[in-house]
Amino acid sequence: MALSDLVAGLREYAGGVYAYRAAVELVVDHGVFLGRHAFLDEFVRVMRDGIAYVRWGAAVKALNEHVVPCSTSEAAVLRIAASLGGDVPVRLGRVLGGFDTANMTRILDAVCVANHGRPHRCRDAGADRAANYGH
Repeated sequence: MALSDLVAGLREYAGGVYAYRAAVELVVDHGVFLGRHAFLDEFVRVMRDGIAYVRWGAAVKALNEHVVPCSTSEAAVLRIAASLGGDVPVRLGRVLGGFDTANMTRILDAVCVANHGRPHRCRDAGADRAANYGH
């Protein structure tokens, strides 16, 4: 399956639920995990109609067991996405603090989308990002 089709399927599954959409857009924009075949094979399910979802709880469990190869900041982004998309608890005090500007902006966008459906506007690319979040 092409990445663009997978992303469309994930967005379709998220539908109009802001928190789910925020989680999907965070992992899409982050660009790390959806590019790893092992992650896709283990934690992403695609239904016959092309709609796809992430097994957030299983992904975080694998992170906790240290079987998902990734950096600390990559793991933190995935934990935050899982918290938004899968009701998986995250300890923000443990995952925040080491992000670069790009990742912090992605996370702020996701939190704003989960809250009211729109990414924040604190940067130049805000208008371009709004299209990805369905606005």
